[in-house]
Amino acid sequence: MKRYLLLALLVLFPFFVFAQPKLEIVGGDSYDWGTVKPTQDPLKAKIKIKNVGTELLKITEVKPGCGCTTAPLDKNELKPGEEASLDVTLRIAGFSGNVTKSIRIASNDPSNPNKYLYLKANVFHPISITPTSYLAFNEMTVGQEATAKVTLKNNTSQDITITDVEVVPDNLNVNLPKKLVLKANESYDVIAKFIPDKKGYFNCSIKMKTSNSDQKEIVIPGYGNVKESPIFNN
Repeated sequence: MKRYLLLALLVLFPFFVFAQPKLEIVGGDSYDWGTVKPTQDPLKAKIKIKNVGTELLKITEVKPGCGCTTAPLDKNELKPGEEASLDVTLRIAGFSGNVTKSIRIASNDPSNPNKYLYLKANVFHPISITPTSYLAFNEMTVGQEATAKVTLKNNTSQDITITDVEVVPDNLNVNLPKKLVLKANESYDVIAKFIPDKKGYFNCSIKMKTSNSDQKEIVIPGYGNVKESPIFNN
């Protein structure tokens, strides 16, 4: 009798050891939209996850790595062989070049309780803004002129015309003409100057229209912190 019991345990042992839920992201652990345009914002995809194990899979959390990503799940429990869908949305506004974001999927999969899905895209802007997408006024003092600069570059093979420049506040001095033609692969330094009259947080913006249908408008914000001056009365 003991011999038969031992034999039964030996037969069932592999089942007990390997009987467990297992989460798999169908198609791989990354999703790449490839090269995209700003006008395609937001990017969307439907990602399938599957229980390839032999026990009930329970999804306890789906956590995007940043606020620019959402991924609601249509079901939290999957039987063996069953699939669920993640409706992924990635906001690319404000991003340029290669973008990689992640989503953490937590479950009762004992071998991989936290599985990551990586979202990738290469955001192509006909006109890029470098070295940052905003004007950084690093040194600002009451009564003294502060300067910030960014560079516009035409990344296309055709001329792009920039018009209708709007500046806030009105006394922000910007070297943009009423009409600027950026030739193919040409760059232009946008220089902004401002003389603050009070201390505190400073912000500004430059808005312009372009002739490129994939980037009809450009907005360049600006920031700075104005310090007191020993010379001027604040």
